[in-house]
Amino acid sequence: MKILRPLSDVEAAFHYMRELGNGSTQVVTAARVNGDFDSTTLSSRLNTWAVRHEVLNVTVHKSCANTGQEILEFVHRPCDPGQMTLSHEPKWIDHQKIFNQQINTPLQDNWPWRLSLILAPGALYLYFTRSHVISDAYSTRLLLQSLLEILVWNVCTGRASTLLPSRCEQPVQSTSTTPATTASEKLAPSLRHCMASTIDQRRTRIHRRTLDRALSASIITVCKMRGITLNECFAAALAEAYASCLGTQQVELYTAINSRRHFSAALASGLGCNIHVLNCPMLATPLPLDSQALRYRSALSKASTGWAPSQLNHATIRSKVEDLCTAETFLGPCITNSGVNDFTSAIYQRVDLVETAVNRNVANYSVVLHLSCFRGLLQLLYSYANPAMSDALVKEIDYALMTKLGLLETSLPGHPPLMRVAQ
Repeated sequence: MKILRPLSDVEAAFHYMRELGNGSTQVVTAARVNGDFDSTTLSSRLNTWAVRHEVLNVTVHKSCANTGQEILEFVHRPCDPGQMTLSHEPKWIDHQKIFNQQINTPLQDNWPWRLSLILAPGALYLYFTRSHVISDAYSTRLLLQSLLEILVWNVCTGRASTLLPSRCEQPVQSTSTTPATTASEKLAPSLRHCMASTIDQRRTRIHRRTLDRALSASIITVCKMRGITLNECFAAALAEAYASCLGTQQVELYTAINSRRHFSAALASGLGCNIHVLNCPMLATPLPLDSQALRYRSALSKASTGWAPSQLNHATIRSKVEDLCTAETFLGPCITNSGVNDFTSAIYQRVDLVETAVNRNVANYSVVLHLSCFRGLLQLLYSYANPAMSDALVKEIDYALMTKLGLLETSLPGHPPLMRVAQ
């Protein structure tokens, strides 16, 4: 057994949440590729893809330190072809049903990923499910592009990739060494679960909203003109919507941030989990949405100042995850940004659907908003653990968020106004 390195604090937390939380934090990315495909050819090319990426040839191994405490380590394990399946569907595919099945079916046999391909008339559907231990937006993009190029063209335009190197006890690049947030700051009131439930009783549900091209273009243009990002705009709208639905003034908003900028180039190279999660307290005010977006930017900057990996051992991290699994309240909402999925590779001219969501069965977040843009269309996917979180409340939050976006004044000459009421 070849041990590669110990898991970081974030990787260990994600591993325990998936292991103890009925698949929680495992990620599913789906894509639909137009065209007619030969199953024999596809099957023969799958292994070519898997062996090129070290993150697809590892598992997590548990060992004990001299102190007797549990340690999680990545070990090399050649890819099992059984992780990749190819099936046929002669008729129409219920994509949303399959997506829900994938996100709610925990990964098996200690493998941190699986790939399901479904051949349908005129299209190939891909469902790439993986543990967050080996996943972030950057890694997903490279793996998906590599997979599509090999399956469709039988070429590899990118280099073979390696696993992120160990960064334990490595220096962090930061402008400050003192966190700007302290434990003494008052937190917003917690929301109790809508219905008491155990981990095994919960299933992750997805509420979708794809904005039409005109509305998407309006929001993108206004954000550029106002000097705010799409993530800042929707984070502010989510916080405002959540506060209005719960009748509170403060919201504990969480967001996932890319960690690569905190490390040197050598420590940031490779594929895997290169993120950390920050808490950005937001105060609901009558300010315009773009002003609230700037407040979110300030809160995010404040929360990230002095960030560094925690020094907690894996046993302590496991204990904290166990507490999350038995909690009866939510920490707050969360927003993640998979970014603009209009990839540069010409292979994406064959793709007409890409979407990503995360299993939330631990129910530490009341709802997670996955924001993405594909071919100029903004898409919102809300993932949440039901029945801990109710369908009705998620739909109410979505309606309130769309209303907040409609109140974003454009004031741009000759520019169509944004919608003022959710459709």
